[in-house]
Amino acid sequence: KDFLIWSSEVVDDVVHQRYFMSIPFLSWVMKHDVWWDWLVFIIALMIQLWLLKEWEDVEWVINKATDEDVIPPHMLKCAEDWNATHDMSTHQQFTGVCPSEGFRFTIICLGTVHLAACLFLGLSYFLANYHRISLKFNPNKRMSIKWHSFYHFYLIALFVCSCLGIWSDGMLYCFHLFHIATLFDLLGRVIRGATTHADQLLVCVPFAVIIAYIYAIVYFKFYRDMFDNGKMEYCDALGRCLITVLKNSMRPSSGGHNYSWKGRQSFNDLWMRLVIDASFWILFTIIGLNVVTSLILDGFRQLKAEREKALKDMTTLCTICGLSKDHLTSNGIAWSTHVEREHNIWSYITFFYYLQEHSGRFSAVENEVLHKFKKADPSFLPSGRCISIDTKVEGKE
Repeated sequence: KDFLIWSSEVVDDVVHQRYFMSIPFLSWVMKHDVWWDWLVFIIALMIQLWLLKEWEDVEWVINKATDEDVIPPHMLKCAEDWNATHDMSTHQQFTGVCPSEGFRFTIICLGTVHLAACLFLGLSYFLANYHRISLKFNPNKRMSIKWHSFYHFYLIALFVCSCLGIWSDGMLYCFHLFHIATLFDLLGRVIRGATTHADQLLVCVPFAVIIAYIYAIVYFKFYRDMFDNGKMEYCDALGRCLITVLKNSMRPSSGGHNYSWKGRQSFNDLWMRLVIDASFWILFTIIGLNVVTSLILDGFRQLKAEREKALKDMTTLCTICGLSKDHLTSNGIAWSTHVEREHNIWSYITFFYYLQEHSGRFSAVENEVLHKFKKADPSFLPSGRCISIDTKVEGKE
């Protein structure tokens, strides 16, 4: 039955694709969806390499005594723009990023091509999948896509960052480098494994903030004078103390927060520091990090188990008749011959497509198959049977 549900959706998808493939421009866009994927990444990479070459903080010195400007010739335009917006009587020396003259033109050209690639990428995805997008989740649909799917927001973010990238002189194109994860399946699996239990990982965040808040209250009430503002340690207000604790909780340490403990260097303060550092080390380093690590590793194990199960079913179990590879081999039937000739799933799907799309006179058998196919009734499939085994049995009889 599951195979028939999948087949029905595949047939509907083929009908949908053939309609758009009949329109030349849309057919061209959909056929080259791989091009748009690579263009989005490659052009973003080219722009970032261009930024590495051009973005340089250059110092200009204005010598008031001799009224002589020591400015490189190719940076005169930047100096003129600076003079137009600043009071030179108060600026003897200044610095700024001043790319070459053709920098802006290059960003506009590359950015325009990148914007078109993002637009075609989104268009090809929408044309291929819009009939699957649903407002409500349907458990009977195997290929349905939720309207609030992460990939939908990702495509919108790609387009927005591409538009704003031209305005920001190429800065926002750095986010498009993440698109490499969609080009290589290995990177995609790594991300899926790390985010399999994303909901459980997010639950850990409030608990971490609560623990940090408890430490902030203790610090502010009893030890706020030990913080050194010169080392970005602020605890003159509870809110600032919480930010400081959160900042120090996320950096590597030898067990505790490693504050300055200014004015708290006596032996009498050592026991309190021992309690604070030891409790923080147990709660965050041992328990907290191990919980997060175990959730991520469990996600990878879950994906691996699902992949291995699917691969095993594909290579050892016939989708049509349900006979195992071992059973077929024991009867002298090659597995490759069975799944490629006798029970080829694509041959069945082609037959279903023919029945659904070609109106006309069908035989009684074809009408019965079409009727059961629409109802997802698998009773017409050769469950536990195949021609080769039936032929052998009849021959023995």
